[in-house]
Amino acid sequence: MKASKYVRDHVSTYGQEIKKATAKKFGINSSLIIRAVNGDEKALKEIGDMGRTGERLAMAMPTIRDNLKAYIEGTTEYNTALADIYKSGSKGAQAIDKAASDVTLENTRYNNLIDEYKTSLFAKLESENQRHDDAMDVIELQAWVDSQMATVNAKASLESISNKPFIAQMKADRDYEDKKIKHLLENGSDSDLSLIPKKHYSTNPLVKLWNEIRDMFN
Repeated sequence: MKASKYVRDHVSTYGQEIKKATAKKFGINSSLIIRAVNGDEKALKEIGDMGRTGERLAMAMPTIRDNLKAYIEGTTEYNTALADIYKSGSKGAQAIDKAASDVTLENTRYNNLIDEYKTSLFAKLESENQRHDDAMDVIELQAWVDSQMATVNAKASLESISNKPFIAQMKADRDYEDKKIKHLLENGSDSDLSLIPKKHYSTNPLVKLWNEIRDMFN
């Protein structure tokens, strides 16, 4: 992931001429800075060289100027000043080398942390996708089972309702036979079976309608 993705330049548009002058006079522009932020070795080296040059110029030029003036005044003064410059240069070089080492270490640490973050993120994403797939499978299976059970329950309820007239008819037929036998025994030759009411549940139009509905679910 490039760092430039998250960098927002909020000031350049307000100083276009200053921006151009800086680029013209010093060779510094936002492109060079962004490339360095993104780890471009060429840009980093260029900025590093510019920084070291600037430090040395800021440090050395006043002394050089004084020493050059002193050279005119005498060789002894020149050599003494030159020794001081070399001492300062030694300290500056050590400081620069240490700073470069620190930056190198920090850059390595940064790259390692980014790699660790990416690896961790990919692992978490894979785990989450697997969890989601498993959850979807469970939901779909539960929905299918619930649907099947609901269909079976509905069919059983429908059959139970549609069977009521037939069950009632069976009981009515038994009752009729019992009443017929009792009537014949009590009245003998005077018996009139038409006097015994006979129920006909199974021929009721409503029963026929229920049978048609039940056939639709079978």
